[in-house]
Amino acid sequence: MIAAFGLSTFTGCISFGGKAVAPLTEASANNTRPLTAQEISDKALEAEKRRESKTAAGLVFTFQRKIEINEIEGKKKRLKTRTFQSFSDHRDPVLLLIDGKKPTPEQVEKERKEIHKHQIKIMGSGKPKEDPDRQGDANLMVRNIEKHHDKFIPHLIGIETVNGRPSYVLQFLHDPEKRFKEAMANEVLKHVMIKIWIDQKEFQVAKVEAVLANPLYVIGGLAATVTTFKLTAYQKRLTPEIWTDHRVSTFIEGRVLWTPRAITFSSESSNFKPIPKTD
Repeated sequence: MIAAFGLSTFTGCISFGGKAVAPLTEASANNTRPLTAQEISDKALEAEKRRESKTAAGLVFTFQRKIEINEIEGKKKRLKTRTFQSFSDHRDPVLLLIDGKKPTPEQVEKERKEIHKHQIKIMGSGKPKEDPDRQGDANLMVRNIEKHHDKFIPHLIGIETVNGRPSYVLQFLHDPEKRFKEAMANEVLKHVMIKIWIDQKEFQVAKVEAVLANPLYVIGGLAATVTTFKLTAYQKRLTPEIWTDHRVSTFIEGRVLWTPRAITFSSESSNFKPIPKTD
C-alpha cells in the first residue's frame, strides 16, 4: 500500500484517522465448533506442506495470468497490461504479451527483473536466486502469509461459502509482541482488517481480504494520505493438494502532496493444465 504510492521512505512519519482494528465478534456457533482458530490455522500450514510435497514429486500446473494496472494521477491516466505463462512451482513466469503486443527480448528480461524485485519486497527475502522458498508468482501472497503467520493471532468469526465450498473465516490481528523489521509495517498492520477463508475440508486458503480500516496520513497528511486500500484474492482448487491464485484485485486511493492518485490492480488466471512428468 505504502510502496505503491512511493512512500516507503517515510517510516516513523505516519498516523491514522481512527482506532486500531479490534477482534470481530465470533460466530454464534462458537460453542459447537470442533476446532479452535489456532487449530484451523495450523491445519492450513500442514496443507501447505502437503502442497510442497506434491509439487516436489512432480505435480505441477501451467496457466495463463493476465494482469491489468490502471493508474490515475491527477488528470493523467495510464493502463498497463501483461500476460504471462505461469507455473505452480518455483519457475519464473514467462512474459507473453505486453500491452497486447509480443515483447522484445529486452522487455522480457526487464519484466523478469521487476518480478524478482517484487518478490523480494513481498517476501522480505534476499536475492531471489539464492532463496529456496521462492515460488515463482503463482502463490506469492499465500507464501507471504505462511512465512509470517507467527506474527498474527487468529480469531474464528464464522463459516461462509467460497466457490460452493464451506470455509472457516478467520480474522488475523498483528501480535504486538512479534514485530516486523520494518517499523512502518508494525504501525500499518494495526489498522488493516485481515480476513482469510480456509476451506473446511482441505484446509487450503480459499480467499484473502485485507482492508484499510482508517485513513493513513504521512507527516500529518502533508506528504500524502491513503484513504482507501482493499485487496481481495481467490485461490482455485486444481487438486485436493494444489490450489493456486485465481483472481486478485487491489484498489488504492489517496493523495501524494496535492495530487489525487488511484491505482487499480487486477489479475486473473485461466487455462490451467498439468505438466506431464519427465523422468
